[in-house]
Amino acid sequence: MAYREVRRMDIDQVIRRWLAGEKIRAIARSTGADRNTVRRIVRCAEKEGIGRETPWPDEGKLQVIRQRMGRPGATVAASEPEQQLKPQIEQIRAWLDKDHLLLSKVHELLARQGLAVSYSSLYRFARKWCDFGTASAITVRRAESLPGEMAEVDFGRLGPLQELGSRQPRMVHGFILTLGYSRLTCVIPVFKQDLPTIIDCFERVWLFLGGCPRRVVLDGMKACIDRADPYTPRFNRTFLEYANYRSFLPDPARPRHPQDKPLVENSVAYTRERFFKGETFMDLDDVARRALVWCREVAGRRIHGTTRRVPLEVFEAEEKSQLIPLQGERFDTPTWALCKVHPDHHVRFAQVLYSVPTRWIGCQVDVRGDRSMVRIYVRGELIKTHERKLPGQRSTDYTDYPDGRAPYALRWPHYYCKRARELGAAAGDFTDKLLSGEFPWSRLRQAQKLLRLAERYGAARLDAACRRALDFDLLDVYRIQRILEQGLESQSEPQPIVGQQAALELKFLRPAEHFVSDQGGPDADPA
Repeated sequence: MAYREVRRMDIDQVIRRWLAGEKIRAIARSTGADRNTVRRIVRCAEKEGIGRETPWPDEGKLQVIRQRMGRPGATVAASEPEQQLKPQIEQIRAWLDKDHLLLSKVHELLARQGLAVSYSSLYRFARKWCDFGTASAITVRRAESLPGEMAEVDFGRLGPLQELGSRQPRMVHGFILTLGYSRLTCVIPVFKQDLPTIIDCFERVWLFLGGCPRRVVLDGMKACIDRADPYTPRFNRTFLEYANYRSFLPDPARPRHPQDKPLVENSVAYTRERFFKGETFMDLDDVARRALVWCREVAGRRIHGTTRRVPLEVFEAEEKSQLIPLQGERFDTPTWALCKVHPDHHVRFAQVLYSVPTRWIGCQVDVRGDRSMVRIYVRGELIKTHERKLPGQRSTDYTDYPDGRAPYALRWPHYYCKRARELGAAAGDFTDKLLSGEFPWSRLRQAQKLLRLAERYGAARLDAACRRALDFDLLDVYRIQRILEQGLESQSEPQPIVGQQAALELKFLRPAEHFVSDQGGPDADPA
């Protein structure tokens, strides 16, 4: 049997009419209440000392009457599990309040003591007698933000989209930002949620609003937050650099606490139902164009359910002027990486080699690369900058090499010619002839060996050995080494005698007639 609830206004109306002198039947007809209910209200009033001649009772007496009024038959006998749990009520409260045990653990401990009740019965008992699960239901209204002070950001799933020419649909997510004061919302549809996409969404939202608020409450976006801790969150370095560039303070919401950003949470469902569902789009660019029009013309011009004001009008009149104005060009999203300096003086970043001075070989360095520059840091100190190169290329500053190593890395023949010229004229001439030709780099190692011979035998002996080698047209460093080892650089070559040389040259000389054939003659028939 169902019973009609006795409302507070019904109780007050019955008492007012009774004090005015109306009968029970008349009060029941005028209020629509049952006569027995009217009698119960009158009896409760009489118990509180209220009579027909007394003035209107104070609020305290009315509250007592309201508390005494209840449903007939509301007193129900306790169930069997409740009767079994009643003797353990203090122990259960201690486990829940002092020891902070889970209710499932309490259920297990009671079973060990021989008290076998179902978990649902224990849950109902704890809710009724131990105030279990009631703390989370208590909420408070947060203070309203000032114009331009705060905005909330979240990603929401809008629905599938099959672009023209695609074989299968892709899920579209909405990057949704809601201003805390005016409640104006901006929606940017995307397919991905990586950091470059998020920063691009922020830039498009600031362009739509004409500025940015001083504080932005973020959902737990993995691309922006490296460690989502409710007390000490750690932001991604690139996103923190972007926040400093636009001068707003990022404020991450606690993980799994949607009440930290209630404004944008409500906007997600509203955007999905009122904008995306039931519409037909060509591609993602079409969704983005129509989303901005919808934010301004539909969502921005409605009467907001909480503020009872038009968001776009409030934004234009009160909040837009309080936003941080946009300064500078569009943010160039950098990429950070932790790299090691290899023995060849280079680090590998984005498939490109960049040189670093010798002293940092073996160290871990932080590398930051944007569209035009690559900067290398050690413990926050900038140690090297390079122009950005394409993958597969290399950027080498030869001043990063130690003395004597740069010419070898440069494959610079003129350097060795200059060094050899300093040792002597003959050594310089020998090196010039050695490194002449179309591919001088193929003989650089010989030029280096020649300079090392000067360190071992001295510049004077090397110059003399080079002069002797040039006399005999010997362009071989190993021959010069043997000359120095045998001490032949100072030995004079004997001059040959002219007559003897002529005799030697004519010793085997024969006249031309010797080679003429005697067969036939000039008039002989060739046949």
